[in-house]
Amino acid sequence: MNALRILRSVLAVIIGLFLISALVEGVEFALVGAIHGQPITNPEEYYAIRNLPWFLGLKLIYNSLAAIAGGYISALIAGYAKIKHGVALAGIQTLAFIWAIVQPDLGQRLAVWFWMLLIFLSVGGILLGAVFQARGNQKGKI
Repeated sequence: MNALRILRSVLAVIIGLFLISALVEGVEFALVGAIHGQPITNPEEYYAIRNLPWFLGLKLIYNSLAAIAGGYISALIAGYAKIKHGVALAGIQTLAFIWAIVQPDLGQRLAVWFWMLLIFLSVGGILLGAVFQARGNQKGKI
């Protein structure tokens, strides 16, 4: 494997992870700010809104959509072994969730079952995005 291919693989996974994070955080901050009427700097106020039951349902949706987008972009950038790049991204995303769970300021903000649901949906979404890209490419579509 040549150096350019390795670099492309690393960039594919990093950009996929960045895209997921940027989409999820961007949507979440915008929604919480819109509901609050202005940007929030107090974590307690932020999480009081973000942890409303209907908002958590919405969180599952935008997290899943961001995961699909991240898996798709990662596979597209990689250009080869697209599903394997999706698996790598899903593994790193799962490690990021585990890191968040064990952080006192983050992990206690959601129930453990909800974290597990986020992991499940994110892994599934990333792999689905990678499969979409791989299959679309095989058929001559993007």
